[in-house]
Amino acid sequence: MNSRNPVCRAITLFAVSLSGLSGCGGGDHAAVPVPTAQTAVNPTSQTAAKVPAPPTNVSAAGGTNKTTLSWDAAGGADSYTIYWSRAAGVTTATGTGAGISVSGTSYIHRALAPATTYYYVVTARNGAGESAASPPASAATTATDGATPYASHCAACHGGLATSTVTNRGSDDIEAALQNVGAMNDLSPTAAQIAAISAALSNGN
Repeated sequence: MNSRNPVCRAITLFAVSLSGLSGCGGGDHAAVPVPTAQTAVNPTSQTAAKVPAPPTNVSAAGGTNKTTLSWDAAGGADSYTIYWSRAAGVTTATGTGAGISVSGTSYIHRALAPATTYYYVVTARNGAGESAASPPASAATTATDGATPYASHCAACHGGLATSTVTNRGSDDIEAALQNVGAMNDLSPTAAQIAAISAALSNGN
């Protein structure tokens, strides 16, 4: 090959250049890593769960041997806990027991004493913890007592009033059962007692 030939000289220089590049850094160049889906995740999207805010607009309405509670949903809440007392100023520390846990935003508190005021606060919970207590709410039960005749005539078959297997039974339903269900034929509640039992079992106020 004639080293003075311009074409040969260009090929030679090109080959030398490639040789120099391949030797730069002591070896072949590794491929530039491509970001994977894991490395491309935006860290701001991985926000840790936060304790929810307390429930708002908690209200209570009294009925026969019961109160009906409702509140607005708290963002991020998985469940709610109701704390109650017969004394004003109820807190999560002074409320009866460990509280009542519910998944929805309403609750009927049954088997209560007649003509009695009950006080409530509600908290919201999720995996991060429990919120502070809501503002308090209160309601008074009516003077009518359906719990006592229920315990005498119904509890043996249907369980206690708080967890009764029957709800929303009108007076006509109860009277029909007294006549047609053999186990109830010997029961003789008065019309007033039947009305009180029906009111205590109602899911309304």
